[in-house]
Amino acid sequence: MTSDLRSRNFTNKLLVMLSIICAIMVANLYYDQVLLTDISNYFSIAASSSGKLATSIQIGYTLGLLFIVPLGDRFSRKPLIILSMICSSLLLFLMTLVSTFNLMVIAGFFMGLSSVTAQLIIPFVSSNISSDKRGSIVSHLLTGVFLGVLLGRVLGGVVGQLLGWRAVHELAAVVVLALAVYLFYSLPQDQISKENSYKNILLSLPPLLKKEKVLRETIVFGAAAFCAFNIFWVSLSFILASSPYHYGSAVAGIFGFLGIAGAIAAGFAGKLADSSKVSLWNLLALAIMLLSFMILGIGWSNLIIIIFITFTLDVGSRMNMSLNQGRINKLDLQNHSRLNSLYMVGYFLGGSLGSWISTYVYHSYHVTGIAIASCIVLLLAYVYYFLTNHHVSRKPQLIK
Repeated sequence: MTSDLRSRNFTNKLLVMLSIICAIMVANLYYDQVLLTDISNYFSIAASSSGKLATSIQIGYTLGLLFIVPLGDRFSRKPLIILSMICSSLLLFLMTLVSTFNLMVIAGFFMGLSSVTAQLIIPFVSSNISSDKRGSIVSHLLTGVFLGVLLGRVLGGVVGQLLGWRAVHELAAVVVLALAVYLFYSLPQDQISKENSYKNILLSLPPLLKKEKVLRETIVFGAAAFCAFNIFWVSLSFILASSPYHYGSAVAGIFGFLGIAGAIAAGFAGKLADSSKVSLWNLLALAIMLLSFMILGIGWSNLIIIIFITFTLDVGSRMNMSLNQGRINKLDLQNHSRLNSLYMVGYFLGGSLGSWISTYVYHSYHVTGIAIASCIVLLLAYVYYFLTNHHVSRKPQLIK
């Protein structure tokens, strides 16, 4: 089947729905981050111990990226997408039925493991459409992914406050299951040829990382950006709760909407992925984030500055993510799931590191420490870029 015929199977309506599904599936990972206080009170455990739930979900998701997403290069992605949504729905509901917190942590791990749907959808769509539309369409899907991170926190807090933490999981479970049924009837078949061995696919991951310079560069850019992004967002509630603001969690939730606005504003980045100088656009995206943290370090006590930083950080982070995914999706079509898996593992490892850095640095060095740590992380990405590209630029001269 030609690329033009394949593209016709993805109507505008279906692509919009797939973007929404990406957002909802990613949001599953973030509801409990704002519900931990309610959950710890329900199970009568120390608030400091409740973080195990968020950690287990993230670990499960990372392992899903590493071991489940590459299955898309072995089997048709359509049944994988639908199965992942059904499992995620059942596990979300199971989390409301468990009798102990430890059982909820276990259920949360498997929920995270199964919620990799968005990272199955993106390579599925990108490898089954014509190349001239790929950058723009993938950018729209990534908008869903990015909004899911923010919407999960906002909606989790709002619905949780109104109806309780159980209702958040139950509502999410019903929505995910309904969307799985929709995709069963609406999603076209996967037209890309597959590998014969899952074992060989996993064994090919390290050589693939070694072979693809673009992949290594995007992993560094993505990990650095998400690390810095999480350093800010994890500490934001602490910043707003302390002097001179003394705001509650509701205000922190409102800042999530500012992040959504920033993500939408950066929607143009998908088209830049087709530029011959795309790596320079990556550097600009990181520069936007770097400048934002410099301003944060100087003017964090001004609410207007905090609002501005929240917006610009999401612009830079979203722009960087779209560019990275656009570059990866130009590589070998048969390796899309593996390439995406390696990228997202690096991306979420960077985010996990950012969460850990934020908690430690904020309580030790306050906002100044947050700004300095974030700038260091982003500057390390620049160092990597200039070292590796200097090596490449010198190589032809050495051969001569």
